[in-house]
Amino acid sequence: MLRFEYLNSLDFIYLIRKNLSVFLVSFAGVVADYLTTVFGLSKGFVETHAQYSPINALIIFWLAGLVLITTMPEGKWWKRATLFVASWSFLGSINNLLVILTVFTGLII
Repeated sequence: MLRFEYLNSLDFIYLIRKNLSVFLVSFAGVVADYLTTVFGLSKGFVETHAQYSPINALIIFWLAGLVLITTMPEGKWWKRATLFVASWSFLGSINNLLVILTVFTGLII
């Protein structure tokens, strides 16, 4: 059952508070990506994405989380699936760490 009724009521705020962990996980992933990017840039690496912005990344992950928590049915498995999608924000920092540790060479420009 879709839960679009939250979009027109004050229960929407309760829904956000109830699923705050989704937004915190994606925020932590974007911050980790930003910090590893800054560290890599200070070591002489080059950002390959010319339009990289942590604000844009945060907006994308928060909108994805918002869509998921408003459309998925309630239940612990659905919440875990939403948290799994929110954890994808850590992929950038994992990639950055692998490049910094020279495990992965990164993209050749």
